[in-house]
Amino acid sequence: MAGFPIAHGFEQVLEEARHAEACQEWRVAACIYEDLLASHGENPALLLGAANALWLSDQPEEALVLYRRASLLAPRSPAPFMGIGNSLRDLNRFEAADRAYRISLALGGGPEVACNHATVLIGLEAYDEAFALAERRFDLPGRDPDDVLGAEAVAACAPLLRVRTEQGLGDGLQYLRWVPTLQARAQARGQRLVLEVEPSLVALLEQGLAWLDRPPEVRERGAPGAGEGMVVSLLSLPAALGGAPCPQPPGADRRGAYLRGLAPAAAADDDRQGRRPRIGLTWASGRKLADGFTRREYAKRSLPQAALVGLVEGLVERGWDPVLLQQGDDRQLAEPVQPLFTDGISADGDFLATARVVAGTDLVISVDTAMAHLVGAMGHPGWVLLPYSADPRWLRERQDSPWYPSLRLFRQGVERDWGVVVARVLAALGHAQRRRR
Repeated sequence: MAGFPIAHGFEQVLEEARHAEACQEWRVAACIYEDLLASHGENPALLLGAANALWLSDQPEEALVLYRRASLLAPRSPAPFMGIGNSLRDLNRFEAADRAYRISLALGGGPEVACNHATVLIGLEAYDEAFALAERRFDLPGRDPDDVLGAEAVAACAPLLRVRTEQGLGDGLQYLRWVPTLQARAQARGQRLVLEVEPSLVALLEQGLAWLDRPPEVRERGAPGAGEGMVVSLLSLPAALGGAPCPQPPGADRRGAYLRGLAPAAAADDDRQGRRPRIGLTWASGRKLADGFTRREYAKRSLPQAALVGLVEGLVERGWDPVLLQQGDDRQLAEPVQPLFTDGISADGDFLATARVVAGTDLVISVDTAMAHLVGAMGHPGWVLLPYSADPRWLRERQDSPWYPSLRLFRQGVERDWGVVVARVLAALGHAQRRRR
């Protein structure tokens, strides 16, 4: 709310709103701000506070109304227009969101606006502009000061080029598709390429990228003795190398696999004749609760227990064997149907062990989380369950993805009801089973 004058006389109530924000009680904060607006009149700061709280409580329609009112009172401020863009993005109105972000940037909006704008441009398939704009993330306040560079480092002729993952595991798995292109370029220039990744990814990438003529070295981020060379962010590769949406090696099966040679686990590699088909399940997104945005994304992307139970019971009734692929605390949501799972991954296993279990399934059904990207990177058949306000990388209204040819998308409608999505999935499985027969 910096830059907007606030009338005096209600500091105590305003402090209650700020306390609710600090506790991430966004609906409570929105109610307090709206009470202040009703008692003290229109004020851009209060409107923004209420709109932000509504947006973070996943109410983009209501937030949009208040952001627009704030923009009328403060037409030279970039903040209301960023909020308008965020709300329109969540309503799948990407073209209008694009216009709002451009206004915000023209008014002096900073790197947060640029990064949000980049996500919408990906949804509009304006990839070159999106990837270039995403480089503004290096200017975000609070970013850890380190030696990681952006797209310009890829063009340098350093003898050693270290590519480091950034943000979540899903983003890392998705952007690995540029590594084969980078490796070919590095080999031609006599460069040595090293991937620095999370510990859980090391074994997966050592095996999954072994098909390359000259596979890169893979090591843990922050490993001892890893201080030499030039470090570039993995997320900067598309800005440096191009290829929209990706330089995707199609593979013999035309499924776009770039993680290859991942054999099924021994238990899943039995004779398939006479056995029930196996479906892997992941029902919760990454449990990141540190800030309002990641908490909201976790809540809206994850299946509630009732939808999960209905899905598992429906699979078994239709002759499929469910395989547990969920990690973390959200495994406990499956307790009511735990006996129906015939196999599963270890609660603390790495991604190579998980990939081997995935390879032994006939299909994986996952929400939007790292599992969906792993399945797509392997070129394995997968169905992804998306919320109504899905990440723009999944585009709009499509059942397929240009990023991952092996995936099929199932989306919430405007009612935002996971039960409806589960019913459609079970119906589609019935059609698939009849085709198998």
